[in-house]
Amino acid sequence: MKLTPFGKLFIALVALGVIGFIGWKKYGDEVRAWSGAGPKQTGAGGTGAAGTGGTGTGQDVTKDDFSNINAGLTDAPKQGGMDVKGGEAVPDKSLNRPLRVGINTWAGHAPGIVANGGLKPGSAASLYKKKYGLDVEFVLLEDPSAKLAAFIKGDIDIMWDTVDSWAREASELKEKGLKARAILQEDWSRGGDGIVSLKTIKSVEDLKGKRIATTRYTPSHWLLLFLLSQSGLSPQDRNEIEKNLVWADEAPKAAAMFKAGKVDAAVTWEPDLSGAVAARENDAHVLVSTTAATNVIADTLVARQQVLDEAPKSVASFVAGWFDAISVMKEDPQGTNRIVADALKLTPDDVSGMLSGLKLTPYADNALFFGLAGPKPYFDSLFNGAFVIWRKKGVVNTVVDAPDFKDARFVAALASQYATQKVEESFAFKDKPKLNDRAIVNKSLSIHFTTGSDEIMPGSYFTLDSLGETMLAFGNTYLQVEGNTDSRGNEAVNKTLSQKRADAVRAYLVQNFKIEEKRFVTVGKGSGNPVAPNTTEDGRALNRRTDIKVVLNAQ
Repeated sequence: MKLTPFGKLFIALVALGVIGFIGWKKYGDEVRAWSGAGPKQTGAGGTGAAGTGGTGTGQDVTKDDFSNINAGLTDAPKQGGMDVKGGEAVPDKSLNRPLRVGINTWAGHAPGIVANGGLKPGSAASLYKKKYGLDVEFVLLEDPSAKLAAFIKGDIDIMWDTVDSWAREASELKEKGLKARAILQEDWSRGGDGIVSLKTIKSVEDLKGKRIATTRYTPSHWLLLFLLSQSGLSPQDRNEIEKNLVWADEAPKAAAMFKAGKVDAAVTWEPDLSGAVAARENDAHVLVSTTAATNVIADTLVARQQVLDEAPKSVASFVAGWFDAISVMKEDPQGTNRIVADALKLTPDDVSGMLSGLKLTPYADNALFFGLAGPKPYFDSLFNGAFVIWRKKGVVNTVVDAPDFKDARFVAALASQYATQKVEESFAFKDKPKLNDRAIVNKSLSIHFTTGSDEIMPGSYFTLDSLGETMLAFGNTYLQVEGNTDSRGNEAVNKTLSQKRADAVRAYLVQNFKIEEKRFVTVGKGSGNPVAPNTTEDGRALNRRTDIKVVLNAQ
């Protein structure tokens, strides 16, 4: 029987389909990995059980996955001069009931509690009621799962979150066909999250081969992954650390494991971070915290789309009152601490201690965070960067993009009211570190220069941009840049040249990332610090390097 051209085409298509199906069954996960989607998941939470090693289903995280977190950003202008983009008036549609806000026991929520005069509506001291005619009810929801369930059900209109967690939860909501958006940055964590470790562990690189406890898919987990990505550890070393993590159900339990001597380090948050150090004061310290990694964990408030559509005026009043309360807290810290302490069943000292581990973010910080000023929104960078990480870890699959999950119009509407406000930081870079001071991150970079000169070759710009982004994330640190050469040539010339090359690195970062020059220490070491023999070309190439040390700014 002679096949017609159509018959031949049909048989060919069937054959291709069979081959494609077999190939997908065999190599599907590899194709997903290549595309960035991650392997097919059987559940949102991965397969690793709490308290066991392993990272669940998913892929290893690399430094490249974090490369966009601060890409395109520059350091915040410290002397004002932000060109804030104003917004249109918010439609005058309000709730006829209290606005319900889900929070946990965290001092970052203090401005809202102060503005409301407590948790319940109707307080005689409520600024929300007196100035804006708004009733607000704060609901304590400590468990993130219970919080999200209440949010989905509609029991609360606004929920607490961190941006890294919001990226994960936004994907879950989108999968369910639900919409919500971040409306306000509450704070930056500035010491409230960190790693407690044995004192023998002096840098992130020293975590290699150690047992580390943390809580899966939380800000603690996010912080650890970020710090590992910025370190000088090899990809193999980072992967090994991740595979051997010890999972705890909650951050306090991770701290408890360290207190009991079951692990060498734990990633947790306050007050458990300080408590873990105090429990083993002779042999424990805070290895690194958000005191150094200043722009990695941000708390935000997220509103249901329904309330944004049906009662935008209520949301606008809530945001405006929040900023009002930050000013009140500055004027009367003791009195406002008592209000927060009574509401959260803490002592005023507890509240004061928690506030010392964060930076409340007033209007100017929010304008920068949401992209109303500056070259690029911090929110977008953190949200999209976190989504990439969680997708690689197999937590989520539904793609989300930051602009669709924020609503900055309530902050924008206040632009004229805060036209002169500037971003203020408490960092004071006075006494530069000594060369032997403890570095929390150590790594060597290949930065290429024109032969015999300090002119940076274009091929090194990507490496330097990555370094600049690290400096933005570690906002309260010095960067020690050490230039090194091989042993060929005159040593005096080598030392001078290596100093000029270290200075060239500093100049590039100052110019392109607006980082203050006083945050740098540059050293030319010439050929005096080899890491390989100078007798071979490979060894000499290794010695022509730039050593980078991130050193905490002593306050």
